Amino acid sequence: MKNVLPLFFFILSFNSYAQVNPVMPPEATSFYNGAMQKIKPELKAIIEKNANKLKGRIVNIDSLSVELHKDSFLKNSNKDDLQGILILIMVQISKNADADLKNLVIHMHKKRDQNDNTNSQETMVENILANKRQIAENVSSVMEKLPGLTPTLIDELK
Repeated sequence: MKNVLPLFFFILSFNSYAQVNPVMPPEATSFYNGAMQKIKPELKAIIEKNANKLKGRIVNIDSLSVELHKDSFLKNSNKDDLQGILILIMVQISKNADADLKNLVIHMHKKRDQNDNTNSQETMVENILANKRQIAENVSSVMEKLPGLTPTLIDELK
């Protein structure tokens, strides 16, 4: 019986799925889903470029907003627009981190079979989770500063 149980779990691990619990405020996620469908493709490219550039890093809100203000496409944007774009970038970073975390968890058993160092994998998971928590806190603080994520803000980003 002891020999059959590990075999059973091994067989189940081939078809495993990972679930990532969201830490992002639901208002930010709904704002992201609504805005990404309606904004200009150039703005989407800026959001994805900045999100990919900040992958695995701790996000500093002030530095990111200064960098956004320097962008030639966003120079004429007002403060609320930049704050909305900042939220979109941070939600995209969180979504990218979710995908990375899911990929790590799904492929963890394959790496264990190859005798890789599991401590480095655990450190990577801890770093991703810490970054996601920090991003969620940043999004919450930025959302508190905005008067409300109204459809008018999405309309201004079109």
